[in-house]
Amino acid sequence: MAAKEMVWNFEAQGIPYRIELKKNKVSVNRAEPVALNSFKRKSNFTESNYSIMIEGKEAILHIRQFGAPVLSYDGRDCATGEEYIPPKMPGWTWVFIVLHAIDFFFLIGGAVGGMVQFLIAAAMVTVASNTKMSTGVRVLACLGMWLVSTVVQFIMAFGIALLLY
Repeated sequence: MAAKEMVWNFEAQGIPYRIELKKNKVSVNRAEPVALNSFKRKSNFTESNYSIMIEGKEAILHIRQFGAPVLSYDGRDCATGEEYIPPKMPGWTWVFIVLHAIDFFFLIGGAVGGMVQFLIAAAMVTVASNTKMSTGVRVLACLGMWLVSTVVQFIMAFGIALLLY
């Protein structure tokens, strides 16, 4: 998945830095772009963190599956200057993950169903972790995503059943 194009301007120990992310390559102070996969990486279900060394400290490029990339340096978001707090998945999200697992077993299973469930669950976790929205809005958005996903899978399962019988 291609990353979005982003530019961050910030200072580290009095030295101005310009970090550019373009087509999965990173450029520091307009130097030759370096591929993301050449940086040290830590990943989890929804996010990949790439380490970029600047002035002996680690700048971390946080790339979320369905969110805008964020660059943090010395614990601060380089775009806003505010403290960077990694998003956490709320506990109630597990209810929707279980519902997606149920859909997987009873509607469209296999590779197609697994891919659909994974993509929808990853998008849902990203929405659920977005603290800029109220909890009610996040719950309703996740509920809507689950409902739409379930209806689409039901229609697909029904269509496949018609074709086979």
